[in-house]
Amino acid sequence: MEIVEMFDLVRSHPILATVTMFAGTALASELLWKAIQYARRHSRRRRVHEVLFFNELGEICLDHHRGKSFTNTNDCSNSHCSLRSLEKIAVLMDEAQYSIDVAIYTFTSNTLWLALKRALQRGVSIRVISDREMVYSSSSKIQEMAAFGVPVRGPFKTDLIMHHKFCVIDGLARVQEILQMKQRKWPRPYESVLVSGSVNWTNSGFGANYENCTISSDEVMTRQYQEEFNRMWKFFGDTAEKFLESSVEKCE
Repeated sequence: MEIVEMFDLVRSHPILATVTMFAGTALASELLWKAIQYARRHSRRRRVHEVLFFNELGEICLDHHRGKSFTNTNDCSNSHCSLRSLEKIAVLMDEAQYSIDVAIYTFTSNTLWLALKRALQRGVSIRVISDREMVYSSSSKIQEMAAFGVPVRGPFKTDLIMHHKFCVIDGLARVQEILQMKQRKWPRPYESVLVSGSVNWTNSGFGANYENCTISSDEVMTRQYQEEFNRMWKFFGDTAEKFLESSVEKCE
């Protein structure tokens, strides 16, 4: 059937014309929604691929920064400045729109804990997977996070060590899950970013050891790390809360 004949057929049948109109409107709306989703998803896109190295060169300017605010690190001429590298991670947390999923072995950095607290105050969802040793440690920020209502899970019933050091900021799957839970259809622009490397989130890790930390917005990497975090989160979910409560009581 030719195009002209099809249009004539539609015009001659009011019901068919109505159905066609509604179908066309629905299709156009769906295409428009997909376009808006894509535009919102990519409007913040800035390709991030950077490796931070922590070494003896980063300690040269520590005395200069000690006791000063992080606003001074931008003027630091030391390309290996440990505090400026640490600030970059905190800034990424400050830019989080929906979620920060953290899998960390040792966490004592006050700078990153303050960044996470700011995210919590903005309504960002934070989940933490850590090792049982860190839950018992009074110097760890894990107990403080739990006190703020941050859910914490880990391999608490085994002797296996949770030795990961990574976090996923606004991972695609996690953002979609949050939007679905909140029944929100229109997401704010966001950027999925992975922070991963050898460095523990401690003063020694960021200022005294030889460590590396990769920051990347690569979609494949962020998706794979988010999938692994989600898998561990589900696997560790059966006893985490009770273990954490008993551990905090023992430490008090």
